[in-house]
Amino acid sequence: MEHFSEYCFQTLAKERPFDWPGQLEKSPVTDADIQAVEAAWGYRFPEEFREFLMSYILPSPTWVYGKFYGESFDDWPGGGTTYSPELKRYLQWDEIPDDQEICVLEFNLSGLEEMADIRGHNLQENIERLSWTGTASSGYILLGEFTDNYVFLECETGRVVYVDHDCYTMSHQSEVENIREYQSLLFKNFYDLLKCLFLGIVCDGATSELMPVE
Repeated sequence: MEHFSEYCFQTLAKERPFDWPGQLEKSPVTDADIQAVEAAWGYRFPEEFREFLMSYILPSPTWVYGKFYGESFDDWPGGGTTYSPELKRYLQWDEIPDDQEICVLEFNLSGLEEMADIRGHNLQENIERLSWTGTASSGYILLGEFTDNYVFLECETGRVVYVDHDCYTMSHQSEVENIREYQSLLFKNFYDLLKCLFLGIVCDGATSELMPVE
């Protein structure tokens, strides 16, 4: 039986938004590998993230594109910007139509690239190496970034949150404290991230609700 993460990988591979390998590599991660990390860190990964880790190896580099809707783009950091995969850059203000309702944002999923490839490192080492922020052991796994924001999986709640670069690096408290204080909701769960960034479903940037598929 095909899991949802596997379906998302295969769908994205067909669209080939970047130089995806001709043959997706299946993940060698097992439930035992995940349980070992959970035991070391004292918390459990969200079920959809566990499934993701055991599906395929995300290649490096991985650049994907999310579509976001909002009545007022000024309400969140994606407002007023849109990425053109064809031009390979963000559009200038005068290039964006006045009646634009949906913007496109480029995501660099550097925190997930080859995380499931445990042939050279075990899973915990991979997560620690890719989540260079050092917050993974405290329940915040770095997934990547968009515009001027870092994206984290908040393992306790299963939510995907983002934090402005500047807020994250404030020095008067720890990185984890910065995330907890300044985070904003991006996706309600990891599946919603896959639906938006892998399947192209539009997300409302103001509410984090996925828009109905026509």
